[in-house]
Order: sequence, then structure tokens, then C-alpha cells
Amino acid sequence: MKYLLLLPAMALFACQHSRSGQQAGHADSTAVAPAWITYTGTLPCADCSGILTTLSLEENGPDGELVFKLKETYQGVAGKDQTFNSEGNYKVLHGDAEDKDAEIVQLNPDKDQNLQRFYRRAGDVLRPLDKDRQAIPASMTYSLKRVSE
Repeated sequence: MKYLLLLPAMALFACQHSRSGQQAGHADSTAVAPAWITYTGTLPCADCSGILTTLSLEENGPDGELVFKLKETYQGVAGKDQTFNSEGNYKVLHGDAEDKDAEIVQLNPDKDQNLQRFYRRAGDVLRPLDKDRQAIPASMTYSLKRVSE
């Protein structure tokens, strides 16, 4: 008879121990949070007053992919702003015609050339490059500056 009373107590203890073990295991799991680095600035525009650009690069995306998010606001187009959002993958290339050690960020490397963009990373600044990875000549130096990590 006392063994019959002992059996439910053991089952209750085992269930509680199992639940607390699962919770502890869940708390100890170390899921890596995305590490986004964001750059922003105003880039030149042929038919507007400028393109307010925000580029966020995720350095530890799912499955080891490098992922970006890009927000471009064309300022003063027909009296109002127009915003376009895009996202995709990017890769980091090394070296260009000006600097063999330069770090180049290539957006949309697996897409049509018209969808690809290049930026030279120099510290906390990204400078846009043309499709041939050459510096874009301009009267002013246009760049995106790092604003967060």
C-alpha cells in the first residue's frame, strides 16, 4: 500500500524535474542574435535633390549568409519623397584597381549586373562605386557613415 502512494509522488517529482531541466536547457541555449551594422547618408541623384540611403548589413545571417536591407528615399521627386526598400545577399570582395587591400561590399552578387551595387569600406564609411568597382567621380565626396552596430 505504501508503495502505491510512493509511485504518484515519484511520478510528480520526475515530471517537475524534467520540466525544470528543459527550462534550464532552453535558457542555456545560446542562439546568436543577428548583428546588424547600419550605414546612412545622402547620395547624389540626377533628377532629385538626393537619395537618403540606409544600408544595414547582417554579419551572421541564417546559414552563414551575409544579408542586407537597403532603404532609399528619393527626395523631392515631383514635390514629394519616394521610398524604395530592398533586401538580399551580399559578399565581401578584396582589392580593386586603386587598392589591392580594399574591402568591397557587393550587393546582390548572384543577380543581374543591373541589380548589383558596390561600396568600398574604409573604417566606418562606405563609398559607392560604379559597376566596374571604380570610384564615382563627383564634386563632393558622397558616402554612407556607420551609425550603429
